[in-house]
Amino acid sequence: VKPATVMITKVTIKGAKQAVQMFGPAQAAVAKAVADSVESGVIPKDQAEDLVIVCGVFIHWLAEDDKKIYDNNYKATLDSIANAMHGKPTVEEMIAGKDATHPFRGF
Repeated sequence: VKPATVMITKVTIKGAKQAVQMFGPAQAAVAKAVADSVESGVIPKDQAEDLVIVCGVFIHWLAEDDKKIYDNNYKATLDSIANAMHGKPTVEEMIAGKDATHPFRGF
C-alpha cells in the first residue's frame, strides 16, 4: 500500500486467534483506509511515495467479530489520516484536551 504503512500492536498478541485478527481483518481495514485516502485525495497522490504512516492498532482481547474489527479499524484509520492531513488536532486543541481521563488509566 502507498504510502508505506507500518502497523503496531497496542497489546501483546497471545495466540493464533489474535494474530489472525491482527493480520486479517485489522490489516485489511488499515490498507483499505490508506488506499481510499489516496483515491479520495485526502492524501495527495503526488505525496504517496514520500509519506509513511505508522498505525497503532488495538483489538480487545475478547473481540470475536471480525466484521466489527474490520469496520472499527477502517473508520479509525480513515479518520486519523484525515485529521493528520488537515492538521488536527491543532496545538491549541491538544493542550485543551491534555487532562482528559482515559478509561484504562486506572485512577
